[in-house]
Amino acid sequence: KIKKILDLNQKSRSKIRYLKKKYRNICAFQTRNIPHLGHEEIIKKLLLKFRHVVINPVIGPKKKGDIRYEVLFDAFKFLIKNKYKNKLSFVPIFANMFYAGPYEAIHHSNLRKSFGFNNFVIGRDHAGAENLYKPDGAIKLIKKIRHKIKLNVVSLNGAYLCSKCKKIIIKGDCKHRSLTNISGTEFRKCLLSGKLYKYADINMQKFLRKHKKITEDD
Repeated sequence: KIKKILDLNQKSRSKIRYLKKKYRNICAFQTRNIPHLGHEEIIKKLLLKFRHVVINPVIGPKKKGDIRYEVLFDAFKFLIKNKYKNKLSFVPIFANMFYAGPYEAIHHSNLRKSFGFNNFVIGRDHAGAENLYKPDGAIKLIKKIRHKIKLNVVSLNGAYLCSKCKKIIIKGDCKHRSLTNISGTEFRKCLLSGKLYKYADINMQKFLRKHKKITEDD
């Protein structure tokens, strides 16, 4: 098992070196959730600044209820093939997930640096669980110690539906206050019940129905 983990991480390092050489300006994006339209808006925002975005999830042991790796992989594989092609890659890292919120955001930054990234995005409720941390906790902590982090950390406040703009926006991109949260929890409930979530790619959701198990049992 240890050899398998080391081999997977070495392949990821090699892939990251290749992507850096090919695109030069790339950014790592940590996620453990199936992408909804809010995630796609974040990716869109990142692609304005970087030539290539690497979906770079930590795929070690997960808590009960988290999305299974195979489902996460298939979701992004579908989006890359049908929407993003050369703009997006999926490169996982095998490491433990601690659900330590702001403190894990620092750990994740150091982890990405060790894998060769120069840019990493920190988002709303980064590595949080069970509402234990404030949604903006990781962003605030990273800003305080930014000078100690040895890579460029991009902070994004999360994506919302603005009823005034009538579109999905990154918080702070408009001045309106009528914002609706695009819930990953609600999306997961829809997937488990076989329903379609209106704030996620419909065709991707249909593609994922081939999986009998969506979340981790324990």
